[in-house]
Amino acid sequence: MKNLKKLFLVTCLCWSPFNATCQIAVSGDPLGGTPMAGQSYMNVKGSPYLFESWEKGSVTMASGKKFDNLDLMFDQVTNQIIFKDTDGSTKAFNQPIASFVIGKDANTHKFERGTDGIFYEKVVTGNLTLWKKNHKSLIDEKPYGSATLQRNVLNNITYYVGDLAQLTKIKTDKKSVLALMATKTTEIEEFIKKEKLSTKTENDLIRVFQYYNTL
Repeated sequence: MKNLKKLFLVTCLCWSPFNATCQIAVSGDPLGGTPMAGQSYMNVKGSPYLFESWEKGSVTMASGKKFDNLDLMFDQVTNQIIFKDTDGSTKAFNQPIASFVIGKDANTHKFERGTDGIFYEKVVTGNLTLWKKNHKSLIDEKPYGSATLQRNVLNNITYYVGDLAQLTKIKTDKKSVLALMATKTTEIEEFIKKEKLSTKTENDLIRVFQYYNTL
């Protein structure tokens, strides 16, 4: 009889709407997110994020598990991906991420985690793969005549080629790019001249790599 009473009591507690433990068990967060504390970018000029607003995307964890149709933001200052939970709260992933995709249509960006823990964007895929890293940083300056400091977001963009496990940093001037494509120098140089491209401009650099990968 005593055992039956104990079982009845436990059952009632678990069905009670005021029991926080049972509620968590039912609505547990499958993403394992950690709530973000406060706003760390107050009064900052420039955006620390890849996109200034939430964008749809998917995340693949190091375990292989994939989550689709998430509202994501990529903080390029902290190298952190954050997501909007179903209750509207902002959270950070607390499990290792292998790769993620963010954006839509022509403005889709694909990132993979390098051996150094940094997320690199795969810009062009092919025999010669082009990667991009934009590690943003915060710098303080005091505008002339102002008594307060202005915090600005600084872009630090670098490009790499090769496999993610062993990337090689490159320069984007024409001479350096042609050296990378030594076996097709004539064709690449003609293409750059014909299309009036500048390899120091990202869109043009991408076109040159894409063209090289078709040869």
